Amino acid sequence: MKQIQKRYIYSAILASVFFVVIYGIIRINLIIGIILTVFIYLGGIFLFKKDDLRTLDAESVNNYYYLASRVQSQANLTQNEKMIKTCEGIGKYTDDILVSLSQRPKKVEQVFDFFDYYLDISYKILYKYNFIQKNEDYKDDEFIKNAEENLNKILSEFKKQYKNMQEAKVLDIETEIKMFQQSSGITLENVKVGERNE
Repeated sequence: MKQIQKRYIYSAILASVFFVVIYGIIRINLIIGIILTVFIYLGGIFLFKKDDLRTLDAESVNNYYYLASRVQSQANLTQNEKMIKTCEGIGKYTDDILVSLSQRPKKVEQVFDFFDYYLDISYKILYKYNFIQKNEDYKDDEFIKNAEENLNKILSEFKKQYKNMQEAKVLDIETEIKMFQQSSGITLENVKVGERNE
């Protein structure tokens, strides 16, 4: 899911410092101070915009290949042939989507948000699955039963994203994530293992 972009944080800090200076030190009228602070905040969003732009570069591409390989490594540890095959599909579609993205680099932000969520949640599902399988005192049979089905749903999202990329569209990532969470019952919170958020 989307993280808070740096420009909003930087703008908030800049606006806060500005407000403290003009209201706390210079003693300008409160209403005028608030209005000026809002303008500074909005201006900061545009000023710091470059800090949040993600580009299709070798480092980003390699990062997503690495994340897909981590998913596959966790799948291999399950020794569950269906889950291994599903994750091979996720890896293949990661490659296909990245190749397609190189032809339509304007979609980079949406596609990276897609990968950030789905590769991360896939890894966490597999990590928790393996953790439960190894630790007899940590029981969650419902999670084990549904893990394979949830990975299949994730693979379907990858197929859908790839199909849309071929049609020069991109999935509405926020809507897709909500639909996935509703249908699977999986969120980033419930794939944590104890205090770990591997």
